[in-house]
Amino acid sequence: MENTITSKRKAYSAVEKAALIAAYKASGLSKKEWCQENAIGLSTLQRWLQHEKSRTSRNRYKTGFLSSRLRHNDQPASKYKSANAKLP
Repeated sequence: MENTITSKRKAYSAVEKAALIAAYKASGLSKKEWCQENAIGLSTLQRWLQHEKSRTSRNRYKTGFLSSRLRHNDQPASKYKSANAKLP
């Protein structure tokens, strides 16, 4: 009977991922070098970084409601008041 060793993938929590990403960024090493030193797959780090990038770019647009006055033909904004909105 052949003895085989199977390894399970390590599951990292969000906190662990954030700490590892911060450690990579602070290291000054290339992705490949850092991954070799920390026994993490290069594709894993790249995926984490991509998720972080997409998460921060999505959050950039969730800053809240932007208010503006719309004017048509330089008419006062008060002319365009609606029942649901109050313009200053």
